[in-house]
Amino acid sequence: MEKCDKYQNREALGNLCADLCELNNLKANSCLPNHLGKDVVFQASYYDEPVVMKSWKLNSDDFDQVYYTNKDGNRIHPSMDIFFSMIANTIYTELQINISSLNHQALHVLTKLWTRNMVNFPFLPAQLQNAAMSNIWFLLQQPEYLLMKYYEDMNVFPKIIGTCGPFYVVEFIQPLDNYFLMFYPAWKEDFVKRAELALKILSFLEETEKHFPFLHFCDVKVGHFGLDKNLDVKLLDMDMVFFETSLKKNIRAIQNCTKDQDCSFIDCQASCNTESRKCEDKILDNNFQRVCRNILSGQLVKSYFGLLSSSPKSLNKELNDMLQQCSKRLDDKSAHILASQLKHFLGLITQGDI
Repeated sequence: MEKCDKYQNREALGNLCADLCELNNLKANSCLPNHLGKDVVFQASYYDEPVVMKSWKLNSDDFDQVYYTNKDGNRIHPSMDIFFSMIANTIYTELQINISSLNHQALHVLTKLWTRNMVNFPFLPAQLQNAAMSNIWFLLQQPEYLLMKYYEDMNVFPKIIGTCGPFYVVEFIQPLDNYFLMFYPAWKEDFVKRAELALKILSFLEETEKHFPFLHFCDVKVGHFGLDKNLDVKLLDMDMVFFETSLKKNIRAIQNCTKDQDCSFIDCQASCNTESRKCEDKILDNNFQRVCRNILSGQLVKSYFGLLSSSPKSLNKELNDMLQQCSKRLDDKSAHILASQLKHFLGLITQGDI
């Protein structure tokens, strides 16, 4: 494996390199296809536990390098101050967080962003310092890694177990069971189970909004959510997760609209100025409404029922009224009230109180 050759040459660093290349504790089993934006996604095992191993590129040479080559062919690496500035710019661009004032804590920030303690960085040989900067830079060019690592203390995204070179390894998240297929054998009998799952998803949205009020899920599908080993819902695929600034930029780039629907960025809806025929960057819906439309009500594809479809007759009218309401365009306050009502109603169902 090319990565292990670089590890032997002390070019690939990370807390999992020895497990991958020497100890055989980390084993890449099979390549998973069709992961947008990533060249490599492996199903793997770490100490016989299932994990997922990812990287934008298979070869680290295909990433932007942290150094430049001068006219004599020598690689010139940045100073720590310049490197921290590069990282601060990346974090601001990707996460809209300004860490530039933390330059006096640069080593602590780098420790947070990587999987090795950087406190002793100034005492390392120059070759290892340069290799460490390169490995960190490979990882921070991958938005999914940056999002998961920066917010790893919050129980929203899969936990990063470790890295080796540009590869990062995350906990395995079991995709949500597909109760929505219309030919699912125990459709009616599973309603309480489906209500429990819907309640978990709504609790996940509530937790996400608490930490990330301006984070938008723009590709809402059941397959993009999963359960961790504690049966908590986590987001599986972050390729279609956008902070509001980035989302508005994508919406403004849509040209020649004639109606609001033309300004949708996948599932995220915006409005069209029919006079200028340009999309305005006002977001018209939120994550709760997208989940309600695509998962709970099942409006995503006609071959699917919603997670809360085919409820018992005694619940049908009240639940359907809420689902129809939450699928419509609502202001944020109304959406929050409705989400709370739906959560309360589902709680009563799962506790057997109605």
